[in-house]
Amino acid sequence: MLRVRHLLPFVALAAFLSFAAPGHAQSIIDEWSSVKAPPAPELKAVTVDPKTTALLMLDFLPQDCGTRPRCVATLPTVKKLVAEARTRGMTVIYTTYGKFTAADILPDVAPQPGEPTFTAFCDKFILGDQDTGLEKMLKDKGITTVVTVGAFANCAILYTASAASQRGFNVTVPVDGISEPNPYAEQITAWQLANAIVISSKITLTRIGMIKF
Repeated sequence: MLRVRHLLPFVALAAFLSFAAPGHAQSIIDEWSSVKAPPAPELKAVTVDPKTTALLMLDFLPQDCGTRPRCVATLPTVKKLVAEARTRGMTVIYTTYGKFTAADILPDVAPQPGEPTFTAFCDKFILGDQDTGLEKMLKDKGITTVVTVGAFANCAILYTASAASQRGFNVTVPVDGISEPNPYAEQITAWQLANAIVISSKITLTRIGMIKF
């Protein structure tokens, strides 16, 4: 009996701690199926100054864009955009990644002689711990706004647009000029660019037909 009496305070403490301890908090994984998509971001008409605007053509490669229907569907409007940009005298810059070069870019939207190509992965301003030189080129040309289109919405577009905004550039992202195999990846990219703190104040979502020169 004495032994049981000595154990009672510990039993009471254990019961109290069990009662007082919070239950397992739900994570986004637990709530995944119940999360509803927010309203779509507003698309805005934009007017760009060709002298201070650069068109960034990100990773239009046959190994990726050429084999993915959602990317192929963007090519006719992107082709019109790059043609208009050239007519207006805008700076046009291309990017690739890995082992690919300018020669690998899809013929429909390929660079013309004199149009530079930078190689990096998601963020085209850096490659590993090295600066690619893209920021310097833009600033040397007096560029204050970049228009980003490309084949990897949730990689090249998201990271390059974010990096550009944090470097002080205004960023225009035409949603009909970006793609991913999975439309959900395009959706979260658009939402993030339109809503993320710090970067969203410098980023405008639009359509290619809503861009005026």
